[in-house]
Amino acid sequence: MPKPKIDLINLKKQRQAKEVVDEITETPEALIQSYERVWGKEKENVLQIELTKLYPFKDKKNRVQPFKIFPDKVEQIKLSATDIGIVTPLIVRKFKDGYQIISGHHRYIAAKELNLLSVPCVVRDISDDEAIKFVAECNIQRSKLLPTEYAEIYARYMELRNDIDMTSQEIADKFGISRKSLYRYIKILDLTDDLRSLIDDNMLHTDTAEIFAEFSEENQESVFEYVQKTKKKVNRAIAKQMEEIVRSRNGGHVTSEEFKQALDKHKTLYSNKLYGAFSKKYGVNYSDSEWDDLISKLVDEYFAKKKS
Repeated sequence: MPKPKIDLINLKKQRQAKEVVDEITETPEALIQSYERVWGKEKENVLQIELTKLYPFKDKKNRVQPFKIFPDKVEQIKLSATDIGIVTPLIVRKFKDGYQIISGHHRYIAAKELNLLSVPCVVRDISDDEAIKFVAECNIQRSKLLPTEYAEIYARYMELRNDIDMTSQEIADKFGISRKSLYRYIKILDLTDDLRSLIDDNMLHTDTAEIFAEFSEENQESVFEYVQKTKKKVNRAIAKQMEEIVRSRNGGHVTSEEFKQALDKHKTLYSNKLYGAFSKKYGVNYSDSEWDDLISKLVDEYFAKKKS
């Protein structure tokens, strides 16, 4: 005789219809057991907290958390949460009349869109400065952040360096980058929103930020229009050429069409004919040194695979 099917939709409706008496309710036994399997007996207390009592993270300057929300990630969470609710606890801290989210913004949005009443949370005693560090370090472990997100993280660490007693070199070492790269990333925040979006879309190399940050907003807009029209990626070599064009105008306005005309006349002359052929074939304008670095990397990868 076939086993009766569980009506998950009806169970969900019953769960949502149930009146929430307290702000914090007891964690269901099944969830407690699942937490123990993951974290062991010495776990932090997990509490069910109403969504109405949760607030997204903002730092002491009232800036929101520096990470973008990805709709596809929210949808992925909703697929499982539709039937079983949010399982992985959010990290929160006491805030005003409720709690501020330190980690778990995607889960929070998914829960709201599913009209859940509450989500599991771990409440921690975290100061303002510690909160910024915690938000950064939780999110830095994601598979990949956008360059603008890294820029926000590094900039906030630099603001805190005296409070947390870390030098810029120590901050760079912490994240496994050079001190020069640290400052180059931070320069992204001096760009217009349009140029930031191009960096996130990999149409501008991150190391162009320190060059374009010195451009007027008008000239930055021309750079954006140039990329939009030509569909060409801009590396540091091209950015330096643009810098020379702007400098020749004493910082005055250069239109996107003027950038294009000047750059078309300033085609890179390669000492290696093969580099010229590659540049034409793949529609890039790499310098000799950039081709040297790329080919050296590819050769290393090729022989590493041959050995394995």
